[in-house]
Amino acid sequence: MIKLEKFLECVRENVSRIHSYELGCDGSDGKCDCIGLIIGALALAGFRWPGVHGCNWAARNAMDVLEPIGSAGEAFLGEILYKAREPGEAGYALPDRYKDGEDLRDYYHVGVVTSVDPLCVTHCTNVEGGAKYDTALGAWRWGGKLKYVDYEEGSGDAGYWAVVTAESGKTVNLRAKPDKKSTIIARAPLGTRVRAAVYDPDPAWRRVEFGGKTGYMMAEYLRPADEDGETVAVPRDALQAWADALEHTAREIRALLARE
Repeated sequence: MIKLEKFLECVRENVSRIHSYELGCDGSDGKCDCIGLIIGALALAGFRWPGVHGCNWAARNAMDVLEPIGSAGEAFLGEILYKAREPGEAGYALPDRYKDGEDLRDYYHVGVVTSVDPLCVTHCTNVEGGAKYDTALGAWRWGGKLKYVDYEEGSGDAGYWAVVTAESGKTVNLRAKPDKKSTIIARAPLGTRVRAAVYDPDPAWRRVEFGGKTGYMMAEYLRPADEDGETVAVPRDALQAWADALEHTAREIRALLARE
């Protein structure tokens, strides 16, 4: 089985090479569909997908248990989430091969939970093409563990130690949301050691734990450090997460420029 940390690393690697949406693709040529994001990530980890390239096959054959999700708080890191339609609902299009089974839902979209607090569901969609990041549960209503991933190892939300730093001033603001206009919930003195999350989708901000509170600081004010506050090299996961997010943002900007 693939360790969870490796699987998430390969999801991010696959995201970084996707530039457009196309059915039946897994990201290896820059094109991908929703289940292809997962299939491609598994391939990068050295695992060959054993069945049909499709969400409905995955929901019925590649999951240990698939259960309904009532709230975002129930999601866990690396969880595979699905959007599904019930028989009779608009857009319902279950392939004939699955109509003889007990589960008649049409699982039409799939994504991966890459952060739990705040929620981030990474997925590949045909809306403008490429990878997208959902920060609300929305229509993601079914989820569970992928059979090929070991969720017992590294199942916590990844993070790293950092020291608060700035070229001027005495403190750095901790805000309720990743927005310069958001409420300031604390001010961390320069030199303070804090715990920062790796998986935030916005490269400009990091989710930070400080003084018993959890909020957001701008990434430019955080210098990676060890537990004693000594400066260390940027963790590989953090570098990869930032690089993926920056590349995704750059593609969106280029797409906007191309329309003008």
